[in-house]
Amino acid sequence: MRDSTVKYFDFAVIGSGVAGLRYALEVAKYGTVAVITKAEPHESNTNYAQGGVSAVLSPSDSVESHMQDTMVAGAYLCDEETVRVRFSIINTVNRIVCVN
Repeated sequence: MRDSTVKYFDFAVIGSGVAGLRYALEVAKYGTVAVITKAEPHESNTNYAQGGVSAVLSPSDSVESHMQDTMVAGAYLCDEETVRVRFSIINTVNRIVCVN
């Protein structure tokens, strides 16, 4: 949208990933919504998450291998302790879900 027309919205959402789009859908019940994104809508963290949540489900898998995949996908820019905490939480939740 590269014109000089001024547009007004009740809500502005910055980002076209899952979180932003989920929020946009929810607030659309209450007014107009503008979703502001990069030049290409598919350029989002959600798209790069490669499926999002992962968990260790089999004996041949490990938390360490998931952590390594995350570090590689993040070009080793991820904070390793944060990645470790994330996988320990997901693994704990997954065990609870699998038991039920």
